[in-house]
Amino acid sequence: MTEYVLAASDHGILGSDLRSGAFVANLEDPGGVQANAFGCIDPGGEHVFAVQANKALWQVWDWSKKPTYRASLPEKITAMAFSPDAALCFAGAASGTLYIWMMSTGTLLRCWPAHFREISQILVSSDGGFLVTASADSSVHVYNLADVLGDAGAAKPFHSWSGHSLAVTSLAFLGGSSTPRQVVATGSLDRSVRLWDVGTGKPLITRSMPAQVHGLSAGPSASELFVASGNGGLCSLATSSFSADSCPYVGHTGAVHSCATSCDGSRIASCSDVDRVRVWETRTRQCVAQLHASRDVKISAVRIVRKLPQMPGLPPFQPFQRMLGSAHEMPSVSRCFSGRDTALKNRMGPYTKTDEILDHVQWISGAEAAKPAAGTSTGDGEQDLGALLEEARQGQARWAKVAHQLYELLTERGLDTEAKALANGGASR
Repeated sequence: MTEYVLAASDHGILGSDLRSGAFVANLEDPGGVQANAFGCIDPGGEHVFAVQANKALWQVWDWSKKPTYRASLPEKITAMAFSPDAALCFAGAASGTLYIWMMSTGTLLRCWPAHFREISQILVSSDGGFLVTASADSSVHVYNLADVLGDAGAAKPFHSWSGHSLAVTSLAFLGGSSTPRQVVATGSLDRSVRLWDVGTGKPLITRSMPAQVHGLSAGPSASELFVASGNGGLCSLATSSFSADSCPYVGHTGAVHSCATSCDGSRIASCSDVDRVRVWETRTRQCVAQLHASRDVKISAVRIVRKLPQMPGLPPFQPFQRMLGSAHEMPSVSRCFSGRDTALKNRMGPYTKTDEILDHVQWISGAEAAKPAAGTSTGDGEQDLGALLEEARQGQARWAKVAHQLYELLTERGLDTEAKALANGGASR
Protein backbone atom coordinates (compact mmCIF):
# COMPACT_ATOMS: atom_id res chain seq x y z
CA MET A 1 0.00 0.00 0.00
CA THR A 2 1.28 3.45 -0.97
CA GLU A 3 0.02 6.71 0.48
CA TYR A 4 -0.13 9.91 -1.54
CA VAL A 5 -0.70 13.55 -0.61
CA LEU A 6 -3.31 15.18 -2.85
CA ALA A 7 -3.26 18.97 -2.90
CA ALA A 8 -6.22 20.90 -4.35
CA SER A 9 -5.01 23.96 -6.25
CA ASP A 10 -6.34 26.61 -8.61
CA HIS A 11 -4.94 24.58 -11.55
CA GLY A 12 -5.98 21.06 -10.56
CA ILE A 13 -4.75 18.37 -8.18
CA LEU A 14 -1.08 17.79 -7.38
CA GLY A 15 -0.08 14.34 -6.11
CA SER A 16 3.08 13.46 -4.17
CA ASP A 17 4.39 10.39 -2.36
CA LEU A 18 3.85 10.80 1.38
CA ARG A 19 7.09 9.10 2.45
CA SER A 20 9.58 10.26 -0.19
CA GLY A 21 7.97 13.53 -1.25
CA ALA A 22 8.38 12.61 -4.91
CA PHE A 23 5.98 14.25 -7.34
CA VAL A 24 3.74 11.58 -8.91
CA ALA A 25 0.77 13.24 -10.64
CA ASN A 26 -0.52 16.50 -12.06
CA LEU A 27 -4.26 16.16 -12.61
CA GLU A 28 -5.19 19.22 -14.63
CA ASP A 29 -8.34 21.23 -13.96
CA PRO A 30 -8.13 24.83 -15.22
CA GLY A 31 -11.26 25.78 -13.30
CA GLY A 32 -9.70 25.04 -9.92
CA VAL A 33 -10.74 22.48 -7.32
CA GLN A 34 -13.36 22.90 -4.58
CA ALA A 35 -11.64 22.46 -1.22
CA ASN A 36 -14.07 19.94 0.32
CA ALA A 37 -15.03 18.14 -2.88
CA PHE A 38 -12.05 16.08 -4.05
CA GLY A 39 -10.31 12.82 -3.19
CA CYS A 40 -10.53 9.13 -4.16
CA ILE A 41 -13.83 7.52 -5.10
CA ASP A 42 -13.03 3.86 -4.51
CA PRO A 43 -11.30 2.30 -1.47
CA GLY A 44 -8.40 1.09 -3.62
CA GLY A 45 -7.55 4.60 -4.77
CA GLU A 46 -7.82 3.85 -8.50
CA HIS A 47 -9.90 6.93 -9.35
CA VAL A 48 -9.49 10.55 -8.20
CA PHE A 49 -12.42 12.97 -8.41
CA ALA A 50 -12.77 16.73 -8.07
CA VAL A 51 -15.53 19.32 -8.33
CA GLN A 52 -14.67 22.59 -10.04
CA ALA A 53 -14.57 25.59 -7.76
CA ASN A 54 -16.51 28.00 -9.98
CA LYS A 55 -18.70 25.77 -12.16
CA ALA A 56 -21.26 23.00 -11.70
CA LEU A 57 -18.88 20.37 -13.11
CA TRP A 58 -17.03 17.38 -11.73
CA GLN A 59 -14.23 15.26 -13.19
CA VAL A 60 -12.63 11.86 -12.59
CA TRP A 61 -9.02 10.83 -13.29
CA ASP A 62 -7.33 7.43 -13.30
CA TRP A 63 -4.07 9.12 -12.19
CA SER A 64 -3.38 10.30 -15.74
CA LYS A 65 -2.95 13.97 -16.62
CA LYS A 66 -6.25 14.41 -18.45
CA PRO A 67 -9.62 13.47 -16.92
CA THR A 68 -11.25 10.27 -18.11
CA TYR A 69 -14.76 11.42 -17.19
CA ARG A 70 -16.42 14.80 -17.02
CA ALA A 71 -20.07 15.66 -16.35
CA SER A 72 -22.32 18.49 -15.25
CA LEU A 73 -24.07 18.83 -11.90
CA PRO A 74 -27.49 20.34 -11.06
CA GLU A 75 -25.91 23.37 -9.39
CA LYS A 76 -22.65 24.55 -7.85
CA ILE A 77 -21.44 21.86 -5.43
CA THR A 78 -19.40 22.85 -2.37
CA ALA A 79 -18.90 19.43 -0.73
CA MET A 80 -18.87 15.85 -2.01
CA ALA A 81 -18.28 12.42 -0.45
CA PHE A 82 -18.85 8.75 -1.30
CA SER A 83 -20.01 5.72 0.65
CA PRO A 84 -17.25 3.28 1.72
CA ASP A 85 -18.16 0.88 -1.10
CA ALA A 86 -18.41 3.73 -3.67
CA ALA A 87 -22.03 2.81 -4.40
CA LEU A 88 -23.51 6.17 -3.38
CA CYS A 89 -22.44 9.76 -3.98
CA PHE A 90 -23.39 12.55 -1.56
CA ALA A 91 -23.12 16.17 -2.69
CA GLY A 92 -23.86 19.39 -0.84
CA ALA A 93 -24.69 22.52 -2.82
CA ALA A 94 -24.15 26.23 -2.31
CA SER A 95 -27.91 26.58 -1.82
CA GLY A 96 -27.88 24.13 1.11
CA THR A 97 -29.44 21.28 -0.89
CA LEU A 98 -28.15 17.76 -0.30
CA TYR A 99 -28.12 15.26 -3.21
CA ILE A 100 -27.72 11.47 -3.15
CA TRP A 101 -26.96 9.56 -6.37
CA MET A 102 -26.51 5.87 -7.13
CA MET A 103 -23.19 5.55 -8.93
CA SER A 104 -23.96 2.50 -11.07
CA THR A 105 -27.08 3.99 -12.69
CA GLY A 106 -26.73 7.72 -12.07
CA THR A 107 -30.18 7.71 -10.43
CA LEU A 108 -30.92 10.67 -8.19
CA LEU A 109 -32.26 8.91 -5.10
CA ARG A 110 -32.94 11.88 -2.83
CA CYS A 111 -32.51 15.66 -2.75
CA TRP A 112 -33.81 18.05 -0.11
CA PRO A 113 -32.94 21.45 1.44
CA ALA A 114 -30.80 20.22 4.32
CA HIS A 115 -29.44 23.67 5.32
CA PHE A 116 -30.22 27.35 4.85
CA ARG A 117 -26.75 28.19 3.50
CA GLU A 118 -24.00 26.33 1.65
CA ILE A 119 -22.91 22.90 2.89
CA SER A 120 -19.25 23.15 3.86
CA GLN A 121 -18.44 19.46 4.42
CA ILE A 122 -20.00 15.98 4.30
CA LEU A 123 -18.79 13.11 6.46
CA VAL A 124 -19.86 9.48 5.90
CA SER A 125 -19.25 6.94 8.67
CA SER A 126 -16.83 4.09 7.94
CA ASP A 127 -19.66 1.53 8.10
CA GLY A 128 -21.95 3.58 5.86
CA GLY A 129 -24.61 3.79 8.56
CA PHE A 130 -24.98 7.55 8.88
CA LEU A 131 -23.80 10.80 7.34
CA VAL A 132 -23.01 14.19 8.86
CA THR A 133 -23.38 17.54 7.11
CA ALA A 134 -21.90 20.88 8.20
CA SER A 135 -22.98 24.25 6.88
CA ALA A 136 -22.21 27.95 6.82
CA ASP A 137 -25.47 28.44 8.72
CA SER A 138 -23.56 27.23 11.86
CA SER A 139 -25.54 23.98 12.15
CA VAL A 140 -24.60 20.30 11.87
CA HIS A 141 -27.07 17.52 10.97
CA VAL A 142 -26.71 13.76 11.47
CA TYR A 143 -28.80 11.46 9.26
CA ASN A 144 -29.47 7.74 9.49
CA LEU A 145 -28.77 6.63 5.95
CA ALA A 146 -31.25 3.76 6.11
CA ASP A 147 -34.05 6.15 7.08
CA VAL A 148 -33.08 8.66 4.40
CA LEU A 149 -33.17 6.07 1.60
CA GLY A 150 -36.11 4.08 2.93
CA ASP A 151 -38.53 6.89 3.76
CA ALA A 152 -40.25 8.63 0.88
CA GLY A 153 -41.15 11.62 3.05
CA ALA A 154 -39.00 14.53 4.08
CA ALA A 155 -35.53 13.50 5.24
CA LYS A 156 -35.14 14.44 8.89
CA PRO A 157 -31.91 14.27 10.89
CA PHE A 158 -31.94 12.30 14.12
CA HIS A 159 -29.54 14.90 15.60
CA SER A 160 -29.19 18.61 14.86
CA TRP A 161 -26.34 20.43 16.58
CA SER A 162 -26.40 24.22 16.81
CA GLY A 163 -23.68 24.93 19.39
CA HIS A 164 -21.52 27.05 17.06
CA SER A 165 -22.22 30.73 16.52
CA LEU A 166 -20.52 31.06 13.12
CA ALA A 167 -20.03 28.90 10.04
CA VAL A 168 -18.93 25.30 10.65
CA THR A 169 -15.89 24.76 8.43
CA SER A 170 -14.77 21.19 9.13
CA LEU A 171 -15.74 17.79 10.49
CA ALA A 172 -13.75 14.83 11.76
CA PHE A 173 -14.85 11.40 12.89
CA LEU A 174 -13.26 9.95 16.03
CA GLY A 175 -13.48 6.19 15.99
CA GLY A 176 -11.05 3.76 17.56
CA SER A 177 -10.42 1.29 20.33
CA SER A 178 -9.79 4.09 22.82
CA THR A 179 -13.30 5.53 22.49
CA PRO A 180 -16.32 3.35 23.43
CA ARG A 181 -18.67 5.78 21.67
CA GLN A 182 -18.87 7.32 18.22
CA VAL A 183 -17.78 10.95 18.35
CA VAL A 184 -17.82 13.72 15.74
CA ALA A 185 -15.55 16.76 16.05
CA THR A 186 -16.66 20.09 14.56
CA GLY A 187 -14.58 23.21 13.90
CA SER A 188 -15.93 26.68 13.25
CA LEU A 189 -15.05 30.25 12.42
CA ASP A 190 -16.16 31.14 15.95
CA ARG A 191 -12.73 29.87 17.12
CA SER A 192 -13.97 26.75 18.81
CA VAL A 193 -13.75 22.99 18.44
CA ARG A 194 -16.51 20.79 19.82
CA LEU A 195 -16.95 17.06 20.37
CA TRP A 196 -20.41 15.46 20.02
CA ASP A 197 -21.66 12.00 20.96
CA VAL A 198 -23.45 10.50 17.95
CA GLY A 199 -25.36 8.00 20.10
CA THR A 200 -26.98 10.51 22.45
CA GLY A 201 -26.55 13.71 20.46
CA LYS A 202 -25.12 15.46 23.52
CA PRO A 203 -22.07 17.78 23.46
CA LEU A 204 -19.02 16.34 25.18
CA ILE A 205 -16.23 18.93 25.32
CA THR A 206 -15.66 22.42 23.90
CA ARG A 207 -12.27 23.99 23.31
CA SER A 208 -11.62 27.64 22.42
CA MET A 209 -8.84 28.25 19.92
CA PRO A 210 -6.73 31.39 19.38
CA ALA A 211 -7.94 31.80 15.77
CA GLN A 212 -10.58 30.64 13.33
CA VAL A 213 -10.62 26.89 12.73
CA HIS A 214 -10.22 25.91 9.07
CA GLY A 215 -9.56 22.17 9.21
CA LEU A 216 -9.69 19.09 11.45
CA SER A 217 -8.14 15.66 11.16
CA ALA A 218 -8.11 12.74 13.61
CA GLY A 219 -5.52 10.03 14.08
CA PRO A 220 -6.39 6.34 13.74
CA SER A 221 -6.44 5.81 17.51
CA ALA A 222 -8.88 8.72 18.05
CA SER A 223 -6.75 9.89 20.96
CA GLU A 224 -5.47 12.98 19.13
CA LEU A 225 -7.20 15.65 17.05
CA PHE A 226 -5.23 17.94 14.74
CA VAL A 227 -6.46 21.49 14.23
CA ALA A 228 -5.52 23.83 11.37
CA SER A 229 -6.23 27.43 12.31
CA GLY A 230 -6.01 30.89 10.82
CA ASN A 231 -2.97 32.14 12.68
CA GLY A 232 -0.48 29.90 10.91
CA GLY A 233 -0.82 27.31 13.62
CA LEU A 234 -1.15 23.55 13.46
CA CYS A 235 -1.67 21.95 16.86
CA SER A 236 -2.97 18.74 18.36
CA LEU A 237 -5.60 18.27 21.06
CA ALA A 238 -5.87 15.25 23.32
CA THR A 239 -9.45 14.02 22.89
CA SER A 240 -9.65 12.73 26.47
CA SER A 241 -9.17 16.13 28.13
CA PHE A 242 -9.02 18.46 25.10
CA SER A 243 -5.82 19.99 26.42
CA ALA A 244 -3.55 21.63 23.83
CA ASP A 245 -0.17 20.15 23.02
CA SER A 246 2.73 22.09 24.55
CA CYS A 247 4.76 21.61 21.32
CA PRO A 248 2.73 22.81 18.33
CA TYR A 249 3.81 22.28 14.74
CA VAL A 250 5.77 25.44 13.95
CA GLY A 251 6.76 26.39 10.42
CA HIS A 252 3.79 27.61 8.41
CA THR A 253 3.45 31.23 7.38
CA GLY A 254 -0.06 32.59 7.13
CA ALA A 255 -3.34 30.80 7.69
CA VAL A 256 -3.33 26.99 7.60
CA HIS A 257 -6.30 25.91 5.45
CA SER A 258 -6.38 22.15 5.86
CA CYS A 259 -4.69 19.11 7.41
CA ALA A 260 -4.81 15.35 6.88
CA THR A 261 -3.44 12.35 8.78
CA SER A 262 -1.84 9.19 7.41
CA CYS A 263 -3.36 5.75 7.99
CA ASP A 264 -0.96 4.86 10.81
CA GLY A 265 -0.90 8.36 12.31
CA SER A 266 2.86 8.78 11.85
CA ARG A 267 2.61 11.64 9.34
CA ILE A 268 0.36 14.65 8.91
CA ALA A 269 0.11 16.99 5.91
CA SER A 270 -1.01 20.62 6.04
CA CYS A 271 -1.19 23.54 3.61
CA SER A 272 -1.12 27.33 3.53
CA ASP A 273 -0.99 30.03 0.86
CA VAL A 274 2.61 31.04 1.45
CA ASP A 275 4.60 27.82 1.91
CA ARG A 276 2.25 25.41 0.09
CA VAL A 277 2.24 21.90 1.60
CA ARG A 278 4.24 20.62 4.55
CA VAL A 279 4.54 17.04 5.77
CA TRP A 280 5.22 16.53 9.48
CA GLU A 281 6.35 13.59 11.56
CA THR A 282 3.95 13.34 14.49
CA ARG A 283 6.46 11.69 16.84
CA THR A 284 9.02 14.50 16.64
CA ARG A 285 6.68 17.27 15.37
CA GLN A 286 9.28 18.19 12.76
CA CYS A 287 8.67 19.11 9.13
CA VAL A 288 10.16 16.32 7.03
CA ALA A 289 9.13 17.62 3.58
CA GLN A 290 7.86 20.76 1.88
CA LEU A 291 5.94 20.11 -1.33
CA HIS A 292 5.24 22.35 -4.37
CA ALA A 293 7.18 25.26 -2.89
CA SER A 294 8.51 26.33 -6.29
CA ARG A 295 5.15 26.12 -8.08
CA ASP A 296 3.05 29.20 -8.73
CA VAL A 297 -0.17 27.68 -7.39
CA LYS A 298 -2.58 28.38 -4.56
CA ILE A 299 -3.26 25.33 -2.39
CA SER A 300 -6.67 25.27 -0.68
CA ALA A 301 -6.82 21.79 0.88
CA VAL A 302 -4.91 18.51 1.26
CA ARG A 303 -5.93 14.85 1.48
CA ILE A 304 -3.89 11.74 2.23
CA VAL A 305 -5.14 8.78 0.20
CA ARG A 306 -3.92 5.22 -0.11
CA LYS A 307 -3.49 3.32 -3.35
CA LEU A 308 -3.64 -0.45 -3.09
CA PRO A 309 -1.85 -2.64 -5.65
CA GLN A 310 -3.85 -4.87 -7.98
CA MET A 311 -7.21 -3.47 -6.99
CA PRO A 312 -10.04 -3.72 -9.55
CA GLY A 313 -11.30 -0.44 -10.89
CA LEU A 314 -14.77 0.96 -10.57
CA PRO A 315 -17.51 -0.47 -12.77
CA PRO A 316 -18.73 1.96 -15.44
CA PHE A 317 -20.88 4.63 -13.82
CA GLN A 318 -23.49 6.79 -15.48
CA PRO A 319 -23.99 10.59 -15.60
CA PHE A 320 -25.89 11.95 -12.63
CA GLN A 321 -29.56 12.52 -13.32
CA ARG A 322 -31.37 15.69 -12.34
CA MET A 323 -34.78 14.10 -11.69
CA LEU A 324 -35.63 11.89 -8.73
CA GLY A 325 -35.65 8.14 -9.43
CA SER A 326 -38.30 5.63 -8.47
CA ALA A 327 -38.31 3.81 -5.12
CA HIS A 328 -37.50 0.35 -6.55
CA GLU A 329 -34.16 1.65 -7.86
CA MET A 330 -32.92 2.50 -4.38
CA PRO A 331 -30.22 0.19 -2.98
CA SER A 332 -30.77 -1.90 0.12
CA VAL A 333 -29.04 -0.31 3.13
CA SER A 334 -28.61 -1.99 6.49
CA ARG A 335 -30.14 -0.23 9.44
CA CYS A 336 -27.52 -1.65 11.81
CA PHE A 337 -24.49 0.50 12.54
CA SER A 338 -22.08 0.68 15.45
CA GLY A 339 -23.48 3.66 17.31
CA ARG A 340 -25.92 3.79 20.19
CA ASP A 341 -26.60 0.02 20.04
CA THR A 342 -22.93 -0.88 20.38
CA ALA A 343 -22.38 1.62 23.17
CA LEU A 344 -25.37 0.22 25.05
CA LYS A 345 -24.15 -3.35 24.57
CA ASN A 346 -20.65 -2.50 25.81
CA ARG A 347 -21.91 -0.67 28.88
CA MET A 348 -24.48 -3.34 29.72
CA GLY A 349 -21.96 -6.18 29.31
CA PRO A 350 -20.89 -6.47 32.98
CA TYR A 351 -24.52 -6.51 34.13
CA THR A 352 -25.82 -9.18 31.77
CA LYS A 353 -23.88 -11.96 33.50
CA THR A 354 -25.89 -12.03 36.71
CA ASP A 355 -27.98 -15.11 37.51
CA GLU A 356 -31.13 -13.05 37.91
CA ILE A 357 -31.04 -11.65 34.35
CA LEU A 358 -30.06 -15.02 32.86
CA ASP A 359 -32.90 -16.77 34.66
CA HIS A 360 -35.30 -14.14 33.40
CA VAL A 361 -34.08 -14.54 29.81
CA GLN A 362 -34.39 -18.34 30.03
CA TRP A 363 -37.90 -18.04 31.43
CA ILE A 364 -38.93 -15.72 28.55
CA SER A 365 -37.34 -18.08 26.01
CA GLY A 366 -39.25 -21.02 27.46
CA ALA A 367 -42.49 -19.09 27.32
CA GLU A 368 -41.92 -18.15 23.68
CA ALA A 369 -41.06 -21.78 22.82
CA ALA A 370 -44.37 -22.89 24.31
CA LYS A 371 -46.32 -20.49 22.10
CA PRO A 372 -48.85 -22.49 20.02
CA ALA A 373 -48.80 -22.36 16.25
CA ALA A 374 -51.34 -20.19 14.46
CA GLY A 375 -54.69 -21.89 14.01
CA THR A 376 -54.15 -24.55 16.72
CA SER A 377 -55.93 -24.97 20.06
CA THR A 378 -54.39 -26.04 23.37
CA GLY A 379 -57.61 -26.97 25.10
CA ASP A 380 -58.31 -25.90 28.66
CA GLY A 381 -54.78 -24.48 29.23
CA GLU A 382 -54.96 -21.98 26.36
CA GLN A 383 -56.04 -19.08 28.56
CA ASP A 384 -53.30 -19.78 31.10
CA LEU A 385 -50.67 -19.89 28.35
CA GLY A 386 -51.96 -16.62 26.88
CA ALA A 387 -51.66 -14.94 30.28
CA LEU A 388 -48.13 -16.31 30.63
CA LEU A 389 -47.11 -14.94 27.24
CA GLU A 390 -48.61 -11.54 28.02
CA GLU A 391 -46.65 -11.44 31.27
CA ALA A 392 -43.47 -12.35 29.38
CA ARG A 393 -44.02 -9.52 26.90
CA GLN A 394 -44.57 -7.05 29.71
CA GLY A 395 -41.37 -8.28 31.35
CA GLN A 396 -39.43 -7.74 28.14
CA ALA A 397 -40.77 -4.19 27.87
CA ARG A 398 -39.80 -3.47 31.48
CA TRP A 399 -36.27 -4.76 30.98
CA ALA A 400 -35.90 -2.71 27.79
CA LYS A 401 -36.92 0.40 29.69
CA VAL A 402 -34.50 -0.40 32.52
CA ALA A 403 -31.66 -0.92 30.03
CA HIS A 404 -32.42 2.41 28.37
CA GLN A 405 -32.47 4.25 31.71
CA LEU A 406 -29.24 2.54 32.78
CA TYR A 407 -27.54 3.57 29.54
CA GLU A 408 -28.61 7.20 30.00
CA LEU A 409 -27.37 7.15 33.61
CA LEU A 410 -24.01 5.67 32.67
CA THR A 411 -23.60 8.20 29.86
CA GLU A 412 -24.38 11.12 32.17
CA ARG A 413 -21.92 9.83 34.76
CA GLY A 414 -19.31 9.49 32.02
CA LEU A 415 -19.89 13.10 30.98
CA ASP A 416 -19.62 14.23 34.62
CA THR A 417 -16.36 12.33 35.02
CA GLU A 418 -14.93 13.94 31.89
CA ALA A 419 -16.02 17.38 33.08
CA LYS A 420 -14.44 16.83 36.53
CA ALA A 421 -11.21 15.61 34.93
CA LEU A 422 -11.13 18.70 32.74
CA ALA A 423 -11.80 20.96 35.75
CA ASN A 424 -9.11 19.27 37.83
CA GLY A 425 -6.66 19.63 34.95
CA GLY A 426 -7.42 23.33 34.68
CA ALA A 427 -7.04 23.79 38.44
CA SER A 428 -3.68 22.00 38.48
CA ARG A 429 -2.42 24.29 35.73
